[in-house]
Amino acid sequence: MGDHKIGRHLAGLLVVGVGLFVFAVDAGNVGAATLWWQTAPGPTPALSAVSSNSSFETLAISSGVAGWLDPKSGRFRSLSTTADVAYVAASGDSGLIMESDGALYQSSAAGAIRLLQRLPGRPLGLAIAAGVNPVALAVTSSGVYRGALGTKLRPLTPDPIGLPVAMAGPVTSSERFAVASSRGIFLLGKEGRPRLAPHSPRLGAHAHLAELGDGVILAGDGKGLISAVSPGRSTPVFQLLPYGGLGGVPQLTGIVGVGADAAYLATSGFGTLLTPDGGYSWYRASPPVTTGTILALATVGPIYGPRPSGLVLAVSSSGLFLHRLQSLPTPPSYSAGSEASQLGGTTLVTALAAALVIWLMWIIRRRERRRLFV
Repeated sequence: MGDHKIGRHLAGLLVVGVGLFVFAVDAGNVGAATLWWQTAPGPTPALSAVSSNSSFETLAISSGVAGWLDPKSGRFRSLSTTADVAYVAASGDSGLIMESDGALYQSSAAGAIRLLQRLPGRPLGLAIAAGVNPVALAVTSSGVYRGALGTKLRPLTPDPIGLPVAMAGPVTSSERFAVASSRGIFLLGKEGRPRLAPHSPRLGAHAHLAELGDGVILAGDGKGLISAVSPGRSTPVFQLLPYGGLGGVPQLTGIVGVGADAAYLATSGFGTLLTPDGGYSWYRASPPVTTGTILALATVGPIYGPRPSGLVLAVSSSGLFLHRLQSLPTPPSYSAGSEASQLGGTTLVTALAAALVIWLMWIIRRRERRRLFV
């Protein structure tokens, strides 16, 4: 009977230890799954695209209509344009709206809107650079157009880019626009002169670009290959794998930078993936959507300051999801004065645990020896 009691005590201690370990690990997983993303409040309409902005209110598209969206409240204020908006871009309390026929409008967060011009060709992209005096870039099948925000955009002359397939705007004032075409990825500086990035990939259809705060460009092609492109080199860093049996590689639906070297990637099958180091490590960090399809990504707020406090927005058929930026867990950092005490404490706990196990084993062995003489 005594042996069984001791065995139960030992088993209980092991269960408690394992339980604490499992609870600690599972608590982290539950927190990541349920607290990482939150459903946007309010009666947010069905969205198809949202523009990144340094302010918390930004331009978005709902059922082909452009409007100003407040993600914190879910309020969407539509603008008086046709229901055929192709792209939106925002910078502070001002933004641009490009319709499918090439009509380019400027809008303010107060609701004012005016026609700037009509661009030839089929719209392919629209972006506004960060900074006090932002520059806008519009891409159509007829070429690339550039100019100060609020003025008419002028075509690049000469235009060596060719047919563009994707573009991304700089997230800091010192970086450049990036435009992908059949010839590679071109970088456009403040002077507007395009320069082909050496060894840059040719992305083809369904391409997506995103600039990070450190100047690296993440480029994804239609086959799910992600490359990190810098002014001096291009390196493949990640390959999406097939999903769902014969489903094939999921299609990329968006990439957005969220800091100096972090980014989110949206797919039609895996939801969203997160890289905290410029594309070399990837983690599943997806909103709780049933289909796993994210239609678009964006960021709002001051996400590139010393203390980021912005939001990542994920648009899906299940609604709009928000993630408040926060630091990822990192290994503990010990100072010189506390390192000895940390090591001493760890050693003491380990020694006590080992002594407890040895003591229990000694009691069990002693009782077994007594049985031999009964």
